[in-house]
Amino acid sequence: MEVIYQLTQRDFFDSFIAHPYGSTLRKWTIGVAAYGAPIFGGVGLLVYAVSPLTNTLANLHPLFILATLWGVLVWALPWWSARNQYLKQPGAHGPRTALVDAVGVHWRWDGGSSDVEWKNFIRHLESKHLFLLYLSPVMFNTVPKRALTPEQISELRTILARNISQGR
Repeated sequence: MEVIYQLTQRDFFDSFIAHPYGSTLRKWTIGVAAYGAPIFGGVGLLVYAVSPLTNTLANLHPLFILATLWGVLVWALPWWSARNQYLKQPGAHGPRTALVDAVGVHWRWDGGSSDVEWKNFIRHLESKHLFLLYLSPVMFNTVPKRALTPEQISELRTILARNISQGR
């Protein structure tokens, strides 16, 4: 199967979001972090509503600052990181081709190529928008689903399930 695609900044962002959700511990950590900021802010507003004294609001400033910083870190940092990585990787720009066969995956792009046998992949992850093919616990290649037909998505799922053991 041959797939021709071009990575975008959004693909980088989607992979940043999909990657941490690989384990149960990471799912819980990200979930607690994502909901922590609104909860802290809500608790602060509730305390102020119950006791609307001037000094109550002053005492809650650290809580509101923490909620704001927490929200910025959880929501803005992945966008910023994805943007930086995308802009600073010349090899990520331009069209690329992934040829998936019985031997492995063969990537070609302007300025390089890579041939990786199936035995080198340790796992794969499928998200709503893309497939991540892992060569190590933190290094992966991205194949966006928008470049695939529904038949190719089904075929790629089958190929990945057959060739990459999730337990490695």
